[in-house]
Amino acid sequence: MPQKAVKGQALADFLAQHPSSYEFGGNDVEISMLETRDNYWMMYFDGSSTSISAGVGIVIQSPTHNPWYFSLKLDFDYSNNQAKYEAFVIGLGVLHDLRATRVLVLGDSELVINQLNGTFHFMSCTLAPYHMVASYLAESFDGVTFKHISRVHNTDADELAQITFGA
Repeated sequence: MPQKAVKGQALADFLAQHPSSYEFGGNDVEISMLETRDNYWMMYFDGSSTSISAGVGIVIQSPTHNPWYFSLKLDFDYSNNQAKYEAFVIGLGVLHDLRATRVLVLGDSELVINQLNGTFHFMSCTLAPYHMVASYLAESFDGVTFKHISRVHNTDADELAQITFGA
C-alpha cells in the first residue's frame, strides 16, 4: 500500500475518532483538575526528521504549571514540516482529551505557526491534510493562540523530538 494511502487512512481514522469538535459524549474519563476556563494551557511542540527516522516532542503545561512530556517516534517517512504538524496535531489531541478550553501554542516552526495563523498560505499538497486536521482540532477549543518562538525557547520539545532517533 502506498505511504500516502496509509497516511490518509491515519488522518481518516483520527477524524473518525473525533467526530465532533463540540461533543464529548461516549466513554469519557473524568480527570480531577482545576477549573481552566480563565486560564491558558500551554503547549510547546517540535518535530524532526532525518533520512532514517522521524520523531515529535511535545510539552504540555497545565494552568497550574504542571508539565507533561511526550516523545514519539514516527513510523513513516516524514518531511520536517510534516513531523512538526504531526507534533502539533498530537499535542492538540492530548489537550482536547484533557478538556482544556484555552490554549497557547508555542513552536519554533515559522511555517507551521504562520500557516495556522493564516499569515502564510500553504502551497504544498503534502501539508494540506495536516493543515485541515490541525484547523479542525483548533476549532474545538474556546480560544487558541499560536505564537512563534525562537529555537532556544523551545529546547525541551526539540530534545524530546531528537531522542526518538536513538529509540
